Amino acid sequence: MWEMIQNRRVIFGEGKVGEIGEILSWYGLRKAFFAIYDKNAPVYQSICADLDAHGIAHVAYDAIKGEPDLHVINNGRDLYVESGCDCTLAVGGGSVIDTAKAIGMMSTNGGLVEQYQMEGRPVTKLPPFYIAVPTTAGTGAEATKVAVVSNNYNGLKKSLYHTTMIADVTILDPSLTVGLGAKATAATGMDALSHAIESYVSLNANPVTEIYGLRAMELAAKALPVACTEPGNLQARGDMLVASYFGGVAISAGIGIAHIMAQPVGAMYKIPHGDACSIFLPLAMEFNIDHATRKYADVARALGVEKIGASDMDNAKRAIEEVRRIRSLVGAPDTLAPYLHGEKPDLDFVVDTVKKTTGHITCNPRPVDAQVYRDIFEKAM
Repeated sequence: MWEMIQNRRVIFGEGKVGEIGEILSWYGLRKAFFAIYDKNAPVYQSICADLDAHGIAHVAYDAIKGEPDLHVINNGRDLYVESGCDCTLAVGGGSVIDTAKAIGMMSTNGGLVEQYQMEGRPVTKLPPFYIAVPTTAGTGAEATKVAVVSNNYNGLKKSLYHTTMIADVTILDPSLTVGLGAKATAATGMDALSHAIESYVSLNANPVTEIYGLRAMELAAKALPVACTEPGNLQARGDMLVASYFGGVAISAGIGIAHIMAQPVGAMYKIPHGDACSIFLPLAMEFNIDHATRKYADVARALGVEKIGASDMDNAKRAIEEVRRIRSLVGAPDTLAPYLHGEKPDLDFVVDTVKKTTGHITCNPRPVDAQVYRDIFEKAM
C-alpha cells in the first residue's frame, strides 16, 4: 500500500516566472503573501511589476535569512493574517519555500508553529493557494509537504508536515539559478542526489518514487559538475532543477541514515544541510550495502558506472565510489572536521539529539539505533 501527494501543476522553462500574475488572476486571487530571499533581487522587482499589471497586491516578507525558526514563521503568520492575504508566493531556496508552507498553513489553522512541530497539533483547515518558485536546485522543497524548522527553545531542527502543505503550483525557471555560486550549487546538488538515492533504497519506496529517484540520479550525475564549473549553462541548470524536483517527489518514500544524521548534526554544528548530506551519504551507503545490494547496483547504472557482468555487490560498491568522485569533483565536503573547530564532540549529546529529532524514522533499509548514530558520526569526523 502506498500514497503519493504531488503538486497540482508544474511549469518548467526559462522566463516562466513571468506567468505568476496570470495564474493568480485566473484563480481570482487579489493579495499575495510574498516570501522572498532578497527584496533587492531583480526577480523580486520583475514579479512585483507582473503582479501590479494583473491588479494583484502583495505583502513582502524577507525575514528569512537562513533555515527558518519559530519566530520567523510565527511573525510571518501574524503579518499574513493582519494584511488580509488570500494566497502565498515563495521565491527562494528551500528555507524560503518551507517558511511559506508553514506560514500559509498557520494562516488558516492558527496556533504557534511549535505546537505543530513538537506537540502534534493537527491541521484541520485547507491552507490558501500557494505558488513555489525555487532559486536553488537541491532541497526539492517545492515538491514536498514538509517544512523543516529550527526550534529556538530546545535547539532541535525538526519537521512539520501535512498533505495540504504542498505547493499547488511549482515553477521551475532555470534562469533563476544562474547566479548561484559554485559552493551553494554543489551543496544543494548533493542534497538532491541524497534525496534520490535514499528514497530509492527506502523500505517505503514505491514504483512512482523509484522512477523519480532513478531519473533524478541520472540527471544530477551529469549536470551537477557542469553547473558548478559553468554557472551560465542553462541546460545544466535546468537539468539540476528537474533533478531537484524529482528528488523532492521521490523523498516522499522517506529518508535514510544520511538524512537522519545530517538534519540534527547540521543544526548542532551550523553545517549547511547539503554539505551535511554530502558528508554522510557515502557512509550511509556503506552501512546499508548488505541490506540494499541490488538497489545500489541500480544506482550504479543510473550514475553511469555499472559494469556489465559484474555482481550486484561489485556494482553497489562502484555506486558508492562514484558518489565520492562526484562529491570531490564539485568540491563538496567529506568530513565534519572543519565544523568541529578542533573540539571533541560530546557523543552522548549528539546521539540524544538525533534520537529526539529524526530517531523515529524507520524506513532505512538496515535497522539503526543509538550505537549506529555514534559509529557513523565518528566515521564522519
